[in-house]
Amino acid sequence: MPPTFVLGMNGSGTTMLADSLGQHSALFVFPYETKVLPYFLLRSSEFGDLGELPSRRRLALEMGRTKEFWQANGKQNLELRDDELAEPSFGGVVDALFRRLAAPSGKLRWVEKSPQNLGYAGELAAAFPSARFVHIIRDGRDCAQSLHRRWKFDPVVSIYRWRNLVQLGRKAGAAMGSDRYMEIRYEELTSSPSDVLTRVCGFLDLPFETSMLTASMRTADPSIAAVGSIVRNSEKWRSYFSPRTIHAMESTAGAFLAELGYAVSSKGCDQPSSLRWIYSKVRGRATAAANRIREHGVAALPVLLKAARVSRMQDSIDRSR
Repeated sequence: MPPTFVLGMNGSGTTMLADSLGQHSALFVFPYETKVLPYFLLRSSEFGDLGELPSRRRLALEMGRTKEFWQANGKQNLELRDDELAEPSFGGVVDALFRRLAAPSGKLRWVEKSPQNLGYAGELAAAFPSARFVHIIRDGRDCAQSLHRRWKFDPVVSIYRWRNLVQLGRKAGAAMGSDRYMEIRYEELTSSPSDVLTRVCGFLDLPFETSMLTASMRTADPSIAAVGSIVRNSEKWRSYFSPRTIHAMESTAGAFLAELGYAVSSKGCDQPSSLRWIYSKVRGRATAAANRIREHGVAALPVLLKAARVSRMQDSIDRSR
């Protein structure tokens, strides 16, 4: 059964779209972001010849102990039986991990939506020959607003990452062709969810189900009253950011925003400094860690240690610069 990858920059509505797809009777959505598929894909040869069962065991064990698989498996390492590792490929190992987690739901097709996959869509398409890719694109200024509101990421760095990653994803999608790659706009999804989700289901060769309209907007904005439904949630950047910050963002990605059809006052394509990039990353991760400790106290420490390991993996394969 063909898997589905939801592609998109952080803050683009990937969680909302995945949540909606997960309401479908045929689709199991991994409850977190794996974040590490590109890392293990690039290093799969380090585990040996995946045509051999011992190599597949090593790869599955290493992936199964990463934070997100650990969490999804009830906070214990996910370990597969040998009979589940029959397919001799990287895609086969990943498919076996997801199928194990999907088994209690009785669903046969899985969906994964880590934003990190956007920069590696081409490699993932080769590793999963039957996979479909749904790329959700949102105004980069709203992505930057979402990331700053939640984790204080620098909006100029965020929109620079948005520009680079969306361009990479679209380039890979053009190479895949329309039978495997589909683009939707966040703004259209939140204004006409039934129409857009019907098109997505058609692309996935599935019938549309009205249950998909009950996807939660909680990750888009916890203050939205209509939790449990998809509602309009665009152009918050206009009131959230100062004119100076808006100008700086458009000086960085205005040209690409205009290419995608978004209205801009400046068509720039600048690049933030390395120091600004590093400061934004450190500040964002510190904010996320502080929030978790504030919510869970010392019980958060094991999760934070696992998260730090995943962050190092992500940093080693970052294509957003």
